[in-house]
Amino acid sequence: MSVTQGAVSRQIKQLEGYLHVTLFRRTSNGVVKTETGERLHLVTQQAFGVLERGLGEIRQPADKRSLTISLASALAIKWLVPRLPMFRSLHPRLDIFLDTSDNIVDFADSDVDAALRFTKPLSDGLFRELIVVEALIVVASPRLVESIALPMLAKDICRLPILSDDFDPQWPKWAEVAGIQMTDNCLKPDIRFKDSAVMISAAIDGQGVALARKLLVADDLAAGRLVQLDETEIPLERSLSFVCRQRDKDHPNLRKLRNWLHSL
Repeated sequence: MSVTQGAVSRQIKQLEGYLHVTLFRRTSNGVVKTETGERLHLVTQQAFGVLERGLGEIRQPADKRSLTISLASALAIKWLVPRLPMFRSLHPRLDIFLDTSDNIVDFADSDVDAALRFTKPLSDGLFRELIVVEALIVVASPRLVESIALPMLAKDICRLPILSDDFDPQWPKWAEVAGIQMTDNCLKPDIRFKDSAVMISAAIDGQGVALARKLLVADDLAAGRLVQLDETEIPLERSLSFVCRQRDKDHPNLRKLRNWLHSL
């Protein structure tokens, strides 16, 4: 800061005189903050932090050449990453960083530019735009059902090993729509998963039947790694949305990303 130690000491003494408090105790080993000094340090640290973040937001250049996107790992693995080369071919000078996390994004205190979330409509001051209306469908490996005609009857699906996603635990809803009664032995999950991508991998491996998001299994269905077992679809309120700060919604980079997402 180009300020001498003596000048700093004089400024501290002036501040103590102005506040009529003692901020530091002078010892043989230097100075130690008093309780009042600690309190002042805390409040000024918070205030300078708010100021720094505010200036950083105002200072963001329109020609920024990077884009940080927060999204769940399952969405990244099963949907976005396989399609990223398309976006890169359209915008080769834009650097992409994928922050794979399910945590709520604090846009005021992070470097995240945009988030892709399976979420309900919220009024939290952020900009949200619906990308895909989502539904759950029943899928399995062709090897698991190779001797069974499709579409399958609901009662026959119940006899297969059941895989359940804790993020979308909708097997009871599927049973209701399919018109069957759930019992202790019917649709009881054989394996439960926290990560949708891991559940889908287990289904591809032939370990059971999964009730999965259409978006996440679209490529596996197209490639024949999975088949849809019946025509039942469970609509989801938590559909895929694009989320960012209100002030950033028309930033050139985010507008490019939003337009591309809508084209998929």
